Amino acid sequence: MAYIDEQLFRFKTELEAAILAGGVKGKESIIRSSALINLIHDAVKYELIQNGIAPSQIYPHLGETKPEMKIAGFLKQKDQDVCVAPKNITQAKRRISWGPLANENVTDIYGEEYTRNTLIINVRSQMSSIAKNTDTLFERTFAEALNLHMMYKDAVLGEVYLIPVYEYDEATMNERRITFKSHQTNVAKYISFFSAINGRTDSNDELYKYGRCTLLIVDFKYERPVLYRSTSQLIEAGLLPKSFSLPLEALSFDTFTNDILTSYAQRFDLNNLKL
Repeated sequence: MAYIDEQLFRFKTELEAAILAGGVKGKESIIRSSALINLIHDAVKYELIQNGIAPSQIYPHLGETKPEMKIAGFLKQKDQDVCVAPKNITQAKRRISWGPLANENVTDIYGEEYTRNTLIINVRSQMSSIAKNTDTLFERTFAEALNLHMMYKDAVLGEVYLIPVYEYDEATMNERRITFKSHQTNVAKYISFFSAINGRTDSNDELYKYGRCTLLIVDFKYERPVLYRSTSQLIEAGLLPKSFSLPLEALSFDTFTNDILTSYAQRFDLNNLKL
C-alpha cells in the first residue's frame, strides 16, 4: 500500500478518535491544530525524498512543522506549506518595494533568484461545509498562484487538495457516534476546476496555473479510506456521470512528484534540490 494511503488511514483514525472523545469540539480542535493536514504534508515530503530530493532541502523537514519558508509575492508574504530550497544559490536579503507592502518596511530574506529556484507546494483540505465554501476556496487557490507568478513568472508551484466524498455528520458527533451525510460532494466541479489550473508547462502560460495539481478524492466511510485514482473508478462508484470525460489521472497523487520535478527540471537545475 502506498504511503499516501497509510497517511489517509491515520487521518481517518485520528479524526474519528477526536470526534468520539470530544464531539464537534473535538473535531474542530484537531482540524485547527493542523495535525491532520500535516499527515498529507508528510506524504508530499516522503514522495519528494523517494524521488531523490535532499531531505535537508525540504522545509519544514519530514515529520516537522517548522520552519516554513515565508515567500514574498506581489500582494503578500505567506508561509508556504512545503518548499524545496535550492543549493548553490545565495540568499539576497532585500526590502520589499513593490505592491501593497511597499510602504510597510517589510523585508524578504531570500531575494529574487533564490525564490525563483524554490519549488513551492501548498497542501489544503476541506472536510465540512464544502458546497457552501467551494467558490471561496477556488478563488483563494486561483489567487495564490497569481500572487507568486506575478513576481516570479517561471516559479514552479504545486497544489495538493483533499476533499471527502461524504462529509462527517456533525448531527451525531456530540452523541459520540461516527456517521456521514448522505449528500455526495460534487466531485465533478472539483475535477473541472483543478483540471483548468493544472499543467503550467511553460513560464509563459497563464499566471493562475500551477505546475501540477493533485486532487485527493477520498471516501472515509470505509474502514480503510478509499482514494479514487481514476475517472473510471468514480463513474463505477456512481460519483460521476458516464459522460464525464476529464481524466482524474492527470491530477493523481501517484504521479504528482515525478511530474512536478520534471517541470522544475525544464526551467532550473534539478541537482540544486537533490542529494
